[in-house]
Amino acid sequence: MRINTTKTKNQGSVLLVTLCTAWIIGIALVSYLTLVANQHRTTHHSQTWSTCIPVLEAGIEEALTQLNYNDGQGTNNAATYGWTNVSSGVYSKSRVVSTDGSYYEVTINATGATPEITSKGYAPAPQNTGTPMGGQNAFGMILGTVSQSTAAMVSRTVVVGTVLENSGNAKGGLVGKGKITFSGGGTLDSFDSSNPLYSTNGRYDATKRRANGMAMSNAAVSDSIHIDNSFIYGSVATGTGSGTVTITGGSVGDLAWNDNNTETGLNRIESGHMATDANLQFDDVAAPFVYGSGSTPVAGAVDGTNYTYVVNAADNTKWNLAAINLTTGKSLIVTGGDVSLYVNGNVITSGSGFVYIAPGASLKLYVNGTLSVGGTGIMNGAGYASKLSIYGLGTSTTPWTCNGSSTFIGTVYSPYHSFTLNGTAGAYGAFTANNLTISGGASVHYDESLSSGGQPQYIASSWNEI
Repeated sequence: MRINTTKTKNQGSVLLVTLCTAWIIGIALVSYLTLVANQHRTTHHSQTWSTCIPVLEAGIEEALTQLNYNDGQGTNNAATYGWTNVSSGVYSKSRVVSTDGSYYEVTINATGATPEITSKGYAPAPQNTGTPMGGQNAFGMILGTVSQSTAAMVSRTVVVGTVLENSGNAKGGLVGKGKITFSGGGTLDSFDSSNPLYSTNGRYDATKRRANGMAMSNAAVSDSIHIDNSFIYGSVATGTGSGTVTITGGSVGDLAWNDNNTETGLNRIESGHMATDANLQFDDVAAPFVYGSGSTPVAGAVDGTNYTYVVNAADNTKWNLAAINLTTGKSLIVTGGDVSLYVNGNVITSGSGFVYIAPGASLKLYVNGTLSVGGTGIMNGAGYASKLSIYGLGTSTTPWTCNGSSTFIGTVYSPYHSFTLNGTAGAYGAFTANNLTISGGASVHYDESLSSGGQPQYIASSWNEI
C-alpha cells in the first residue's frame, strides 16, 4: 500500500520574516534619526534664542550712552548721534552688530519721569538646521543630506526702566542722604574746568557758567529739599515716593529761567527740573591704610616760611596724625605729589591757621573725627577741586562745618556727617553728606570735570521681557 505525502516549501516564510525584520529595524532607525534631528534643531534654536540677549543688550548700552554721556545728555542731541525722532520724547535707532546679520532696534521713551528703554535683538538661526531632503521626517536623512533654507531671524524684546543713581563725588554739586537746606541766599550752578568754553584758564567764570548743578536728596519726606532765597541753576531731586521740595524764594531751572522767573511757590521751579526718583548709594569710606603705618609729619621750612607740618610725596605718600588743630600761627603744607593723610581724630583750622596745598600737589584727607574748617581754612594752590578730597571715616554723626575766609576748592564725601557750608567765600567742587546746609549767602559752583557730564547717571532699575 502506498501513502502519498505533500511537502510544504518554506521559502516564502523566510522572505516575509526578513522583510518584517528589515521594516522593524528601519522604523527604529527612523525613530532614532528623527529624535536626533529634533534634538539638533532644539539645541540650535536654544542657542539662537540665547544669542538674542547680548544683541539686545548692545542696544540698551547704546541707549544708556546717549542718556548719560553724549553731548547735553538725555535726548537733547539724540539726532546728532543717529537717533530718529519717532514722536515727542521718543527716539529710536537700529544697528547691525555682527557680520552674521544680527542687529538690534532700540527705543528711548523720555516722556515719563525717567526714560524707558525698549530693545529688540535679532539673530539668524545657525546654519544646517533646515529641512532634510525627502521631507520633514527622518527618511530624508537616510535618503540624502540636509538642505539649508534661508535662515529666519529669531528675536527677543526687553523693556528696561531707569532710575538716577549716584555714588562717590556729588555729581551735580550736592548729594545728601537726608535733608538739603539753602538759607540766606547764594547759588548752585556749574562750570567745567577742563573746557575753555565753560571756564577761564580752568577757573570759574560767571559769564560762562552752566545750569548743570543739582541738589539731590535720598530723603522721601516732606521738605526733603528746602530753598529760601537761593538760585539753583540746574535741578533738584528727592527720594522715591513722597519726597517734596519747599521753595519760598529764588528759583530752580536753566539760565534763562533763573534770570526771568517771577512766579511764586513751586511755580518757581522750571518744568522738568524737579524729580522724585533719587536712588542714591552711599558707600562707607575705607581707611587708606592701617593707622600708624604711615609717616608722621614734622615741622619744617619751605621757601623761608616755617610750617607746623610738612608733607611731601617725595618722602612718603602715606602720612598719619592723631589730630590736627591749626590755630593762629600754625599751618600744614603739602609741597608736592599725591599725598594721603590719615587723621585718627579731629581736623580743625581757626584764626590764621591753615592748610596749604601747593601747585603740583594733591591731598586726600581721611578724617576719623570732626572736621571744622574756619579762619584762613584750606587753600588749594592749584585751584582745581580734583586736587583736594576729604573723606569721613567711621559712622559718627558729629556735624562738619566749613566757614573759613578762603574759598573751599575740593570735594567732601562723608555719608554719616551733617555738613554746613557757611559764608560768602563759597566753594568750587562737590559735597556728599548726610544732611547738607548751605547758609550765609554761600554759593557752590560744581565743577563738571569731577564726573561725566556733571549729572547723576541713569542705571537700569527693572528688566522685563515681553
